[in-house]
Amino acid sequence: MTRKAIIRVLHSFCIPLAIGLYNCTGSAVELPPEADSPQQNLTIEHPHEEEIAHIRKHHLKHLDDKLTIEPKVLEKNCRYESDISTKPPTKRVALTFDDGPEQGQTELILEVLKKYEISATFFMIGEKAQQHPELVDAVRAADNHQVIGNHSWDHPNFHDIAVDKQEEQVLRNEALLDSDLQPRLFRYPYGNSSCETNELVRSRGYKIVGWHIDSCDWAFEKTGSVDIKEALSCGVLPQYHNDYVGHVVSAVRARNGGIILMHEIHPNTIKKLEEIITQLQADGFVFGTILDEDFQASLR
Repeated sequence: MTRKAIIRVLHSFCIPLAIGLYNCTGSAVELPPEADSPQQNLTIEHPHEEEIAHIRKHHLKHLDDKLTIEPKVLEKNCRYESDISTKPPTKRVALTFDDGPEQGQTELILEVLKKYEISATFFMIGEKAQQHPELVDAVRAADNHQVIGNHSWDHPNFHDIAVDKQEEQVLRNEALLDSDLQPRLFRYPYGNSSCETNELVRSRGYKIVGWHIDSCDWAFEKTGSVDIKEALSCGVLPQYHNDYVGHVVSAVRARNGGIILMHEIHPNTIKKLEEIITQLQADGFVFGTILDEDFQASLR
């Protein structure tokens, strides 16, 4: 096996093999006990402290489900539609930003994208878009045809709410952003999906958008490092536990391209966006958008 192939395997759920926590034979094992981490001991408050905690909780639940539930069962119940197994287009990268619009961060992202003439997709929370129409306008008016997608009304976990509430989340966002949802793109909050909402959004002309690369920005955000569980949930190799940019670039190299998941609500990692772009461009990666034809096979 080539070195590139080995790295690609490690970036899948076989990463723990490199850390020695569980094997990749399909047998479930118990995760290590939660250890104190710099994030847990830190007393400095983050403006999105609660949301970061929610993201962490759902990422670790996703990891636990992957380890303890048969893949066929997860697939039958449509639990994680955002997982993309399709190979990305070679040397092509698409940036996506969730949980905006966000004052101070949306503008910064647009500034960096303009500088490098890159298009991206902004999956907006309806409630926040209603609160900040000027930021929606800024994305709409930005250079390079930035794309707006539906990310629910107020970002609940679709695994925890009734089907009628899931429908309401999609339709309220759609009612607000309707003219901007061209074409219609939907991303589940936390990537947690349901068969019923899959059917709903597809019947309304949406494509479901997941990701090939999880930037793990929510975990790196506060201290610049990730703990073992967070690393497992995002595919962060051991040598990058304290290196956000290194993780993202390494993950893109391992997949040889792909759709990258980032969040607008993490200012410390957003500040690293330009560095990520320049490193990937130096490696020969070309930035596109999920609307491009070669990314269509990765949409659901």
